[in-house]
Amino acid sequence: MTACDSTDAARNNARRRQSEGSYDKSNKRNKPTESDKKTLSMCGIEMTRGELRAQKGIRFVGVKLSDQAKIRRVLRDSFTQAELSMMGGEEGVTVKVGKTPKGKGGAYYRKQKGQPIPEILLDRELTEDTVTHEFVHHARAKDKSRIGYAKTPYRVLDNGMMDNSYYIGNKADIHNIEEAATVAEAAARTRGPAKRPSGYYDEVKGTSKKAAYESDRKRMTGHPRSADIGDTKGVQGKATINRLNREFPKTHIATKKVRGRTALESYDILNKNR
Repeated sequence: MTACDSTDAARNNARRRQSEGSYDKSNKRNKPTESDKKTLSMCGIEMTRGELRAQKGIRFVGVKLSDQAKIRRVLRDSFTQAELSMMGGEEGVTVKVGKTPKGKGGAYYRKQKGQPIPEILLDRELTEDTVTHEFVHHARAKDKSRIGYAKTPYRVLDNGMMDNSYYIGNKADIHNIEEAATVAEAAARTRGPAKRPSGYYDEVKGTSKKAAYESDRKRMTGHPRSADIGDTKGVQGKATINRLNREFPKTHIATKKVRGRTALESYDILNKNR
């Protein structure tokens, strides 16, 4: 396992290069103390002590340092330190880069029988949208404070494992709303707009993938429809979750269909069954 931020050498180097700084645990990012503003080199990327601490639970297996650095930059831009700390938690999350399921840029493997630690698999292109998308899945699974569209439809047992019996009985609807809401949240979070819209926009009818994504990106980031897509900036933290719960029903991705049902209809069906 490669986790160069957790090695003794990295810790000792950090102690030599700067004194301990306090960590801002709020959902507002970019509010470090003076000590936290100092940067340390880790896995080929300059990070503050607060950023290092937030990402310590994100561990890589067989991933080259340049790819680790790229992924960590995306995470720093797309999530607050508090969110990243929550996603790491006690058990952490494992990240691999390699061959992904056909037609997918990534995959998220939940905690379940045979999968004691959550895992994220990414293809070698490592686009900002794909990295953010898969980590949004993880955030939705881990953050128990989420409600509404921001809450995962997967049912989780008291031990943190996925309830497979509930999943099997509701597989199509669970996938439908989980992917649609995750696409919308990723569209809000990425630093810049995606160069290629998510493949899930293929399931949206009546407009082009590009037009649907750009409309959703502007809505989810709070920009007017008249804004240039290149000028849109991402949002993080609770502001993103609140915006998802408020704006998701108005997005194009909410109309994606699986087995004749839109994501919104799948959401309603699952919540009637709870």
